[in-house]
Amino acid sequence: MGREQSLQPITQWLHSAHGGDDEALNELYNAVYPVLYRMAASKPGVAKNATVTPTVVISELFLKITDSEVLDSNDRQHFFATCSRAMRFIVTDFARIALSQKRGGDVEHCAYTTQLAKQPDRAQQLVDIDAALNELELIDPRLRELVELKFFGGLTYSEIGELHDRSERSIKRDWVKARAFLVARAGGAMA
Repeated sequence: MGREQSLQPITQWLHSAHGGDDEALNELYNAVYPVLYRMAASKPGVAKNATVTPTVVISELFLKITDSEVLDSNDRQHFFATCSRAMRFIVTDFARIALSQKRGGDVEHCAYTTQLAKQPDRAQQLVDIDAALNELELIDPRLRELVELKFFGGLTYSEIGELHDRSERSIKRDWVKARAFLVARAGGAMA
C-alpha cells in the first residue's frame, strides 16, 4: 500500500461514512483513490489512454459501494477485499455482455464491452475464471479472496501480505495453490 500514513484512518472513515458522514466518505475516497486507480488500471482493456479508463472503473465501483455493505467493512483489509471482489464482478459482467454481443444479443453497447467483444477469447477467459472462483469459494474462501486481490485487484504479494498480516512468502505459496486450481478449472486463462 506504500502510503501507510494516509491509509491509517480508513477504518474510522468507513465507520463514519456508514453512519452517513459525507465528509468521511470524501476523505475515504481521496485517500484510497490512488490505490483503487492502480487496481482498476490492471484490468484487461482498461488503460489511461483507452476509451475505458481506470477513472471510469473507479466511478462504477464507487457507485456500487456507496449503496452497499462495503461501508460496513470492519477494516481496510475487508474494504480492499470487497473492492477487489466488486471489480471482479464489474469486469465479469462486462465480459458476459461482450460475449452476448458476439452472439447477437440485444445488449446496450459500451466501449468496454465492445472492446472485449473484439477479444472473445479474453471475455470467455474472464467468465471461466469467475466460475472457477465460485468453485474455489466453496473449497477455500481465503484463496478465492487472494485471487481477487491479486488478479482483479492488482495488488502485489507484499501488499496482500500486509493486508492479511502474513509474510510475502506465505502469500506466494497460497498463490501457487490458487493458480493451480484455476488453471485446472479455467484452462489456460491463468497461465
